[in-house]
Amino acid sequence: MLLAASFEQVMTTIGYVLLALCALMFMVVIHELGHYLAGKLLGFKINEFGIGFGPPIFKRTNKKTGEVFTIRPIPLGGFCAFEGEDDAENKNPAAFENQPPWKRLIVLFSGAFFNLVSGWIIIVIFFSAYGQVLPEVVNVYADSPNAAVLEEGDVFLKVGGKQMNVLMAEDATKMFSEAGDTVETVVLRDGKRVTITLSKGTCVAGTYDADGNFTPTVNEETGEVETYYGFGFTSVSYAVKLPFFLALGRSFSFMFFLVYKILAILGSLITGQIALNTVGGPVTTITVMTQAASSGFATFSYVICLISANLAVMNLLPIPALDGSRMLFCLIEWIFKKPINKKVEAVLHTVGFVLIFAFAIFADIFQFVT
Repeated sequence: MLLAASFEQVMTTIGYVLLALCALMFMVVIHELGHYLAGKLLGFKINEFGIGFGPPIFKRTNKKTGEVFTIRPIPLGGFCAFEGEDDAENKNPAAFENQPPWKRLIVLFSGAFFNLVSGWIIIVIFFSAYGQVLPEVVNVYADSPNAAVLEEGDVFLKVGGKQMNVLMAEDATKMFSEAGDTVETVVLRDGKRVTITLSKGTCVAGTYDADGNFTPTVNEETGEVETYYGFGFTSVSYAVKLPFFLALGRSFSFMFFLVYKILAILGSLITGQIALNTVGGPVTTITVMTQAASSGFATFSYVICLISANLAVMNLLPIPALDGSRMLFCLIEWIFKKPINKKVEAVLHTVGFVLIFAFAIFADIFQFVT
């Protein structure tokens, strides 16, 4: 009986891992599809579109265009191979390096753009079907200065002119703590958006139990009831279903919010404010996605969106071997009307690839030993 249960657990875990790998491959394919479609639209010659790495296990050639489509066994990436990429001596006018810089910029940017668009679509569906994590008012204190305007069940959409986006618990708390004595807010109440102005005041500190009974906080030394200066309500953040058009509108700001958070975390990592063990390579990514898959569809789709945005941002960084550095070289060529030596550029990309690969392995190892 125990053996059967263990086997079932192992098979379930394997299923979640496979689901995580499929999701990761989906994001990579979407990225490469962006390059492919932009290249086709702008007249680039494409030799191969590959899914995965390693020797091909499936291969099909388009007899009309000569393009090869392959599927490979290692599900950790993919590629779109353009004719004459990194080869300035290729005489084919449709080769990558023979195209104008502005065309190459569009093709290089399209991969990250498709990741952002796919993440945005997932978020729209997520907000509509499951909900956006937002703070909802659970108690309005009797002595609250906002007792007349704030109601239990109000969901905060905007505070002080800024969209309320909750990725971490402190995001909501920070917005209210940074607000002045009065702040204009927009709440979702009975399916409608309502604009109300909240004011700070002196309130009795305390807690509410599950039955709604309030217990004031008493100072142990003085025996007096404690007070604080604030808005006089408590809220809890959880997923709140949004009407479709509201979800559509809020998804844009949420994607920008994700990009900002990723850049902020990256900056903190570079300056040493965040420890190295908070990042990881492909093994860590698959582990996180596997855990998310086991937690349910809602968490899984949320994580897919996060990783899609992360994939887009990271690829646009000006690091050799990434799309961002290739875009930088195209801009330099466009501005100065002269390309950088292709042999030098190829060496930089090779070194960059090796360093990125080594960092990914090190980050994964660091995760397991700390």
